[in-house]
Amino acid sequence: MATYKEIKGTQIEVLASDPSNPVEGQVWYNSTSNVLKGQAATTVGAWATGGSLNTGRRSMAGAGASSSSALGFGGWLGPPPNTMLDLTEKYNGTSWTEVNDMNNARRSMGGAGTQTSALAFGGSTGSISAITEDWNGSAWVEVNDLNTARSQLAGVGTQTAALATGGETTTSVAATEEWNVPSNVIKTLTD
Repeated sequence: MATYKEIKGTQIEVLASDPSNPVEGQVWYNSTSNVLKGQAATTVGAWATGGSLNTGRRSMAGAGASSSSALGFGGWLGPPPNTMLDLTEKYNGTSWTEVNDMNNARRSMGGAGTQTSALAFGGSTGSISAITEDWNGSAWVEVNDLNTARSQLAGVGTQTAALATGGETTTSVAATEEWNVPSNVIKTLTD
């Protein structure tokens, strides 16, 4: 059987206490506690500044598979008078570029999918909406609406298999609906 030194090219360090700043992959034996220890990979993330949107806004939705390929859409400008927006912007990891606008300006909607194929559903146009729009990478097309009109909802999934869940009408709702293409139907899973 191979030894640690034969595999790694170095012996395990014997230390009276743990190192103050261990390096990822470092292995040592703590002779005080009689415990073999090692430094695992750290999984802590951090935020970094990226390119700014062309139009600052709030209550917008988004889609994307990575931090270098994203889509932001809708939202509103405030304070009053509050202006609903139909804007769509694509992010390439460095900067945002405005592309074709949505058909219906709204805020607080759900979003799902990627930069090249996404869904926008529900939200508020000034009143609660059930509108669903499909992004094909270059334009939005209105498709079958949600069964339960609502805003402030969450969206997850892809353009062809998404969930719209939660949200509010005049009160909070627990409804979950599933978008299922190729049949282009929204079905209610729970209320």
